[in-house]
Amino acid sequence: MATHTFDLVAVGGGSAGLVTAAVAAGLGARTALVEKERLGGECLWTGCVPSKALLHAARVASLANRAGDIGLDLPRVEREQAAGVLEHVRQSRLRVRDADAVEPLLSELGVRFFYGAGRFRTPREFEVGGDVLRARHFVVATGSRPRAPDLPGLAEAGFLTNATLFDLPALPESLIVIGGGPIGVEMAQAFQRLGTRVTLVQRAPRLLPRDDEELVRLLEERLRAEGLDVRVGAEALRVERTPEGKRVVFRQEGGEASVVAAEILAATGRQPNTEGLGLEALGVGIGPDGVQVDARLRTRVPGLWACGDVIGWPQFSHLAEYEAKVVVQNALLPLPVRARFDRIPWATFTDPELAHAGWTEAEARRRGIPVEVFRHPFGRDDRALVDAEPYGMVKLVARQGSGKLLGAQILGPRAGELIQEAILALDRGLSVRHLADTIHVYPTLSVAVQRAAQYWWKARSDHPLARRTLAWYLRLSRGRDV
Repeated sequence: MATHTFDLVAVGGGSAGLVTAAVAAGLGARTALVEKERLGGECLWTGCVPSKALLHAARVASLANRAGDIGLDLPRVEREQAAGVLEHVRQSRLRVRDADAVEPLLSELGVRFFYGAGRFRTPREFEVGGDVLRARHFVVATGSRPRAPDLPGLAEAGFLTNATLFDLPALPESLIVIGGGPIGVEMAQAFQRLGTRVTLVQRAPRLLPRDDEELVRLLEERLRAEGLDVRVGAEALRVERTPEGKRVVFRQEGGEASVVAAEILAATGRQPNTEGLGLEALGVGIGPDGVQVDARLRTRVPGLWACGDVIGWPQFSHLAEYEAKVVVQNALLPLPVRARFDRIPWATFTDPELAHAGWTEAEARRRGIPVEVFRHPFGRDDRALVDAEPYGMVKLVARQGSGKLLGAQILGPRAGELIQEAILALDRGLSVRHLADTIHVYPTLSVAVQRAAQYWWKARSDHPLARRTLAWYLRLSRGRDV
């Protein structure tokens, strides 16, 4: 059995592990990466990449079906015309894999790759295949997988998760989505737009519980207007096989109801991949959400770190990258840093998109912070109007008086892009006044962010003292002119 010595070994070849290895090797550390199956992880194969390819196809279909709104006479896209979409999704994964070319890139940096299932022998030794890897630091970045709901009859009837959804041979005639989080909502809208009849069943009283309630309500209205059957406050009870298809029985408003479809998509959360690594024997704490770490992303065992989905919510690729950089800095450099999770941004890529950064209005008020809220609807944004996408709004949450930005939520076209300037403002402790006074290119959708921020000036000028002072100054100025 061959033995190899490194400064740092990343276990897991998804977003967190790849960034960990790249940054460590870039700093000159002797680095190895262990991957059980294939590089790219959840994001490339069953998450971000295929889902966004599907969402893009669904948006194109929706635009074609709404072409009459802008004077174009185009044929309607039905499920039969969308038969090649899933193959497009699968090819998109391969194109992204080839374009990223992570293995050659990391190899150039000096990263050694080891493939296969492995486990820890000691806190300083990891066995994989016929090799033993010794290192001062190990980073567990093994990701997560779909968590199936404990629903009687579900396993017997058969169901899909995001891990199997994109390998369907064809678009199903009908689909029941259980779960109203980002995955469930995105996939429900996409399949509905591509001609599948979709029912979305959500146990909570609304979709997307972590997002701003006002904007989520607007999004729900939009989804229903597109024909999506949204059932909120509906607790799934059991699944039954029938001659017509798979029946989901749920409780809603005190009674039972049911819906039948050809397929079921379970989108009810995720669970960490911690099995088989030997972590428990080392004394690493593992809870329901994953590997337990402190603010520096250290486990209870010195020299063992963890980052990415394996440490639990929030599970985003961009957060995994951030955490990986924190781990490498703490493991290899002399000045430690703490991971900050108070301003995590994210976006749900529905159409319109729903983006979030910082605190929502409700979160700020729960903390007892006096706030001002500034809104601007896309129905009053010139670019959104000419693009025929006037749905949604920008919502800025600021500390009362100072105008310091506390949070931003956007429901609208390209919201995931528009939220970036708010993320920067939050990171730098800026106020809505800074957003208002920054020149924005016209006509762009980003002007809606500026317009929302400019209401801060209106609130100041509407104050009685400000109005009296301005009136006095104008009278004085007129006298000087004469």
